[in-house]
Amino acid sequence: MSILSSSILSIEIVSSVIIFGYCAAGFAFFISGKDGFTIKTLVANGTLLSMNLKLVGALLKTIELQTWNQLALFVVIFALRTIIKKVFRRQNFLATKQVS
Repeated sequence: MSILSSSILSIEIVSSVIIFGYCAAGFAFFISGKDGFTIKTLVANGTLLSMNLKLVGALLKTIELQTWNQLALFVVIFALRTIIKKVFRRQNFLATKQVS
């Protein structure tokens, strides 16, 4: 296995662990009685961090770009990350506006 392939695999594993950790922390906050806004913000931040790492992994994969399927996969991951980020920011904006 090449160094590039090992790096991509490591990034994928780390991003999965991050999202699991943030979701577990959100569940722990839920059990302890924290408010829903704090929990949603925590999980959203973890999701965005994980998506950023997955985007890095996809970018590294494009170094070995050989097919249109690989290019399409990168575009889908990038679009999904952008949409999720916009939705989370919009929900965060609406939640803070309701609190004020």
